[in-house]
Amino acid sequence: MNNLMLTNVVPPKMALLRNKSIKGNLFSSAFITFTFISVIGLLNFCQEANAAETPEKPAHLVSVESVKKEQVNPSIWLPANVISRKNAPISAEQTGQLLWIEDVGSQVKKGQLLAQIDDRHLKLQLAGQQAQVNQHQADVDYLTGQKARFLKLREKNNSALSELERVNKDLTIAINEVAALNISVEQTLLSLEKTTIRAPFTGNISQRFAHVGELISVGRPLVQLIDTKNLDIKIAAPISIAPFLQRGSKVMVKWNQTLIELPVRTWSQAGDQASRTFDVRLAADGIAMLAGTAVTVSLPKQAPREAILVPRDALMLRENETYVLTIDADQQAQKVAVLVGQGVKSWVSVTGALSVNDSVVVRGGERLQSGEKVRFIKDKNHEVIAKVN
Repeated sequence: MNNLMLTNVVPPKMALLRNKSIKGNLFSSAFITFTFISVIGLLNFCQEANAAETPEKPAHLVSVESVKKEQVNPSIWLPANVISRKNAPISAEQTGQLLWIEDVGSQVKKGQLLAQIDDRHLKLQLAGQQAQVNQHQADVDYLTGQKARFLKLREKNNSALSELERVNKDLTIAINEVAALNISVEQTLLSLEKTTIRAPFTGNISQRFAHVGELISVGRPLVQLIDTKNLDIKIAAPISIAPFLQRGSKVMVKWNQTLIELPVRTWSQAGDQASRTFDVRLAADGIAMLAGTAVTVSLPKQAPREAILVPRDALMLRENETYVLTIDADQQAQKVAVLVGQGVKSWVSVTGALSVNDSVVVRGGERLQSGEKVRFIKDKNHEVIAKVN
């Protein structure tokens, strides 16, 4: 019994040490908790201070239009190339040494000199032929006089009929020889004219195939002449869309991040059996394009139907996407990706997450990002500012 009672008794020094340890642990925990709360409060205060110091970004000034629905022709976008309506290699028509030739890149007018071939041998040939003409013309004059004299003698029966017939025959032969020589002279003059190669139409020299000093043969290409004003856009279109084409109707062309409308000029009435396509040509006269430029063209592929339309100015054309900016209930811009279809005057049909009467930005959207606040144009001065932005 005494032994059990002794085991439950704690020495005074040990109890004191245990109480001190418990109090120390409680104090340490309280200190750590207080420090953590203080740090969190300080961070929140700094964030609030920074937020108070950062001014709110001003709203962008924009002009908007409402999305509408109208009847349009469904279209298909096809790759196309700009070509010249007149593109020809200009060849030599005479043999001789090349004395001069126009340089690459030169703009020439119709009838302007392109190249000059040595013509000295033709000039000598022409001089010889003209001398022969003069010689035979003298024979003609002599025989003409003889014929007149024999006719007078014949009237008095002082000459034989055979003599008159012989003179008449010789005169006819001489006249024909003069005519044949005159034809040779004309041919030589034409050959001389063709030693100067002139532009058959106004255009630009894109290539040069010969150099000064070369001996040029007949049919040798000298330069490539391209008409840079009268241009066509050539499209290899599927045969299935042929029934929906109309001569003179305007279609959309996407070029250099720009949308333009061009008329359908003509198309082939026969298709290619291998590719099942046919050529369609758009008139691109006066457009600042180079022949060989790649463009994309929208051609009608079905009968007319209703479609969503947005103003052409609402389209944001980028290298990898085309989109419009809509305005939500909080007056914030939202980007909506679209596919462009057929154009209707200043509007264009699109396919995307748009509804009728949605507001789309038409001015001031070039630097506007999705989620940014906007404010609307109220007068002409604001409209000018929006165009600049």
